[in-house]
Amino acid sequence: MKNIKEEFYKTLLNREDFYMKQYYSNYHKEDVYIAIKELREGIYCVLITDEANENIDSLEAFEYIKTLDKPFSLNVMILSSEGYIYTEHVHPINKLIINKDRGNVIACDESCLPLKQIWENAIQKNFSTNRKLGKSYFENKLLTSGLIVINIAIFLITAFLSGSLFDIDTKVLLDYGAKYNALIDKGQVWRLLTCAFLHSGLIHIACNMYSLYIIGPQIEQIYGTLKYLIIYIVSSITASALSYFMSPDSISVGASGAIFGLMGALLAFAFIERNKIQKKYMSSLMQVIIINLFIGLSISNIDNFAHIGGLVGGVLTGYISYKIFNNNMGKL
Repeated sequence: MKNIKEEFYKTLLNREDFYMKQYYSNYHKEDVYIAIKELREGIYCVLITDEANENIDSLEAFEYIKTLDKPFSLNVMILSSEGYIYTEHVHPINKLIINKDRGNVIACDESCLPLKQIWENAIQKNFSTNRKLGKSYFENKLLTSGLIVINIAIFLITAFLSGSLFDIDTKVLLDYGAKYNALIDKGQVWRLLTCAFLHSGLIHIACNMYSLYIIGPQIEQIYGTLKYLIIYIVSSITASALSYFMSPDSISVGASGAIFGLMGALLAFAFIERNKIQKKYMSSLMQVIIINLFIGLSISNIDNFAHIGGLVGGVLTGYISYKIFNNNMGKL
């Protein structure tokens, strides 16, 4: 996204009589720039961000502009995907939504019409999907894609050995590392992790991989690739550990414990940054977690203790990763 921001800001500076102001972002831990144009009735401010950082970036910009002691209009250009869902903010901002892959305008508030015209005249004509106006499709999806490939590859091997896609043979699962207390007690502790990469059937893996595809990129964007991997592994182990103690007779497989851990890490992030993000984010996340736990309790043969163990592991690991080991935690 860096190149498209620079290009459009340069257009505003060189052709539209804007000037730049900068302020320190407590979230990004670096200086952030905003374009400003003096008008008779106040200042017209332009911020460029993406849909992942929309709430936090607009809030920080809004709070900074208030310190300038001038009437203002905050206009946020959001680089997004085609499926952007328009939501209202708790503070007054105007939005111009741009498809970051194609360059077309998805939505535009009335105050952003001048920006829309500038975009279409100066930028969109030269927009090409081959230009590096944003990061690739795999931005914040690299580890998620890798985990999905690994899970699918292992599933296909077990399906081949079982002779079925829909009902993987229990013996095959045990041979490949399912959580089974009797074998763990004999020293095969690695089963506490390997079971998270096994699935009992096509529907099982499809549901888990879809959830991972949705949640994973958010974790990678917030925590980074390494911490994401740590959260995933730790949550897998804590999920299996609680299942070991609370469901000693079960044979357990599946990535759902790790996925609950990722949801727990999102919950930890939302709690730490509760003063910077909308309350709806926290409440919506809590609703998703509760609903998924309830679904698990309503269906037989679901290892709910693994879900709870993964959730707890994700909350703790996410909190430690984001808060305590943050180099600038004093500025949070």
